[in-house]
Amino acid sequence: MREAIGAPLIPVERTRYNRLLAGARAQLDDATFAAAWNEGQAMTPEQGIADALSD
Repeated sequence: MREAIGAPLIPVERTRYNRLLAGARAQLDDATFAAAWNEGQAMTPEQGIADALSD
């Protein structure tokens, strides 16, 4: 969503983002991670919010 609105991460958020991203990558093989990443990138902000709230 940040890319869509052109809002960069602040340094504190970037550190947390990088840590969470590394954790996700460590749990998935490259193909599974890429598929999930691409699926997320293709979502509209509304779809992303609905997906996050459904878990």
